[in-house]
Amino acid sequence: MKLLGNMLIWISLAVGLVSAPSLYAWPVGADAAHDDRFRLATGDDGEPVYAVLKQRTVDAASGVEIGAAGTPLTPAVLAAMRQAQIGRATVRHPGAAPLALVRNWTGLWWFVLAAAGLAAGGFLVKSAARAALRAPDRADAPRVSPEAIAGQMREQISVLRGSIARLDTDRARMAQIVAVLGEVQGELVPAFAEARPQLIAARGMGGFARVMDTFASMERKVNRAWSAAADGAYEESAAALEEAATFAEHLCEQLAGGG
Repeated sequence: MKLLGNMLIWISLAVGLVSAPSLYAWPVGADAAHDDRFRLATGDDGEPVYAVLKQRTVDAASGVEIGAAGTPLTPAVLAAMRQAQIGRATVRHPGAAPLALVRNWTGLWWFVLAAAGLAAGGFLVKSAARAALRAPDRADAPRVSPEAIAGQMREQISVLRGSIARLDTDRARMAQIVAVLGEVQGELVPAFAEARPQLIAARGMGGFARVMDTFASMERKVNRAWSAAADGAYEESAAALEEAATFAEHLCEQLAGGG
């Protein structure tokens, strides 16, 4: 199911990329009966308002310019494009009549189909991930939940803050920071990163990204606190430790709230 979902996602992306450019590339048509699609509105002076060319257009055979960028696509310009065998006119966004984009979008239904395919493919991939996590014989499944690991990191940091407050010297405090945060870096941080499949299956890619953003912020502060303590800069280390504690608390709140 995961393979099928991934294939559907990639096929849908390809179809979407092919169909999207036709939003601004309107068919010129075989004759003047199709010219009305380029007439957007009627101005205050009673004159028609036409869509305009996005880029300079030339007759490939003769090299003669048909219209510069910004040229209104009047019947005369469209006739010249037909004579030059130009099948589509690339237009600027018609601000005065945005619905004209949808009316003239020849790839609309292909794009809608691609969007539906992306949604279906994402659903299949997510369902496969959830099913894999529920499989009891999965050898590589994390044994501890992300919520539990985040709680352990928060607890370690909280206990560390309390213990260094009771020490007499900055040297002793920095030694304690290096020892405790070294354990967090070496064991808990990698364990949380390995719980990625669980997070994606439970929260989707959007929820996973938000959780990992908070986790990355906490990890950076933990690393900074450890590094500063190892370099003998206690004040800097203590400040980073306080920020790490804030991010650890926020991480636990996100996981508890499903965000």
